[in-house]
Amino acid sequence: MINHDQRKSSAKNTDTSLSRRRFFRQTGAAIITTTLLTSCEGLIDEIFPKKNNPEGTGEDKPKLDQTLAFFGDSLTIGAGANVPYGTLVGVGLPGRRIVSDGIGGQIAKSIAIRQGGEPLTVTVEGGKFNGTEPLKVKKLSNEFLSTPINFLTYSRTGTLAGVKCTITREANEAKGEIYTIKPDGESIAEIPDDSKFVLADPAELRTATQILWYGRNNIGLPNAKEDIVTALNSSVSYLEEPKRFLVLGVLLAVPEEKGTDRYNEVTEINSRLSSEFGKSFVPMEPPTEEEMAVINYSPSPEDLSDIENGIFPRGMRPDNADEIHINNKGYEIVANRVVAKLKELEY
Repeated sequence: MINHDQRKSSAKNTDTSLSRRRFFRQTGAAIITTTLLTSCEGLIDEIFPKKNNPEGTGEDKPKLDQTLAFFGDSLTIGAGANVPYGTLVGVGLPGRRIVSDGIGGQIAKSIAIRQGGEPLTVTVEGGKFNGTEPLKVKKLSNEFLSTPINFLTYSRTGTLAGVKCTITREANEAKGEIYTIKPDGESIAEIPDDSKFVLADPAELRTATQILWYGRNNIGLPNAKEDIVTALNSSVSYLEEPKRFLVLGVLLAVPEEKGTDRYNEVTEINSRLSSEFGKSFVPMEPPTEEEMAVINYSPSPEDLSDIENGIFPRGMRPDNADEIHINNKGYEIVANRVVAKLKELEY
């Protein structure tokens, strides 16, 4: 668990809360962060190598990838706070490499493409590479780097038609969005229509333990439940055996309290996720007294009313204008739940 003292030592205690307007203008960026805390374990293994054990039991079982990879939307990159919640998980599990990949405003399918579970196909102008010139993308199977909340530039590396290259999304108010693909070196290779673009990051993270927080931006859209479940199942299927993953429940917004249609929608979706993913599901119910005590949080009467109504309290929100995200204290609750579940499942 991450207690209050650990949290204070891991990040500056500054107020970085943003209003909804400022958040949409200044954040929502894709953040890929890597935190690697060194340890002497590898050196010890070299000096005192473990005996081979074909059954892989006990201390001699094969060493698995210790990376923790977090995929999602603005909640994954810590909108409303000052660090991604994956960084807080790293405080509770020192020595683990942490990768956080989120783009604010995205729906589940776009996240699943960035994660690797859903395929990405492209069609480019001219149908072939032209030296090192960037190629304009005419068609995408999904605008997987797009978001309605900002005009930031996002890029991902990968391979297209056997050529290493970079796909980039640029946007502005006048021209809208433009996707381009630029090869790493000279190439005149043909690119058939609807060619598969194989993203590099997902391929490298297939052996990691993945924490998937999808679906907040699907709420209110047609077929939200099925779309979220489909995207998550595709992401889990993409992982290499032994599959190690967690699925986080959809977080209720401030107005979505008990008795509202949105509360019923989100609750139904979370019930389905719990049934679908069983022990790998992490609920996003309001914090308990015990959870708040661990992070030295004293709820106000308004907080207690929010908790009674089934939502994270307003004291754990960035400000009154942001009804969706949570602040440092809220993410500490989420991080502690993730740490506890990872330990329970021995991931």
